[in-house]
Amino acid sequence: MATEGTAKMYDRIRLLGNAQDAGRPQLGCTEKCCKDARRNTHLSRMPVSLGLHGEQFGIVEATRCIGDQISLMGNSQISEVWLTHAHLGHIEGLGQFGRESFNSKNVKLRCSESVANYVMKHPIWKKLIERGNLTFDKFKSDTIVPIEVPHRAQDFDTHAILFKGKNNNILFLPDHDRWEKTLDFVEYNNPKEWFSSLEANIILLDGTFWNSSELKGRIQANVPHPTVSETLDLIGERSANDPRVIFIHLNHTNPLHYPNSDEYQKVTSLGWEVGEEGMELNL
Repeated sequence: MATEGTAKMYDRIRLLGNAQDAGRPQLGCTEKCCKDARRNTHLSRMPVSLGLHGEQFGIVEATRCIGDQISLMGNSQISEVWLTHAHLGHIEGLGQFGRESFNSKNVKLRCSESVANYVMKHPIWKKLIERGNLTFDKFKSDTIVPIEVPHRAQDFDTHAILFKGKNNNILFLPDHDRWEKTLDFVEYNNPKEWFSSLEANIILLDGTFWNSSELKGRIQANVPHPTVSETLDLIGERSANDPRVIFIHLNHTNPLHYPNSDEYQKVTSLGWEVGEEGMELNL
């Protein structure tokens, strides 16, 4: 599969969801976080996805809420889908392009070679390619640059995506294992140095967990992500020359879902941000 080429220029990005793969409320969760979200739909959240607006329309990640997320884009005709990796929450919406639903024709699927191979091993998603609902296309362009990062790579690799624009360069990094591993992989000493090397001035950053005690009965090592607390220790308070860092991909348990929480106030008091569904960023 080819890896480089020219894609349509986009001029803005819309955040179509800010939750971890399973959204909020989450199936089987009886904690306050999900009880609140079931009682009050304003506290429900869709999984992370980006809407790409410009000459044509694209979407990043194919979540289980892809229908509602395309509605947030004004039901625009999607010409391409970009995937960072193939964990279920980022890819399960592909089925909506099949004949049982939209029955699309040759929507471009832009992903790494290992993710493409994974798709072709899946009996349902393979049919989308064979029937022409989706067609593999290049995973890099002059303005959209995938950057490999470490994240549970047993079956496929994972990429961040750098979107280059006239006004802003936006790095989308919803998933990676931990900072020590990622920084070693990209060969930088701290996150700010890495962001600067990419000339990225807006960072949509993995904020899955606030701290390591959040999962309670589950083993944190099986769901590796750097915590927001750890990230804040590394990046400190925002200075005038720092990029905007916007935390996304929040687990249903993350207190950053509550703007009045101490944790949310700490993030904003340091000059950083928490992503809001529907927010728009110019490129």
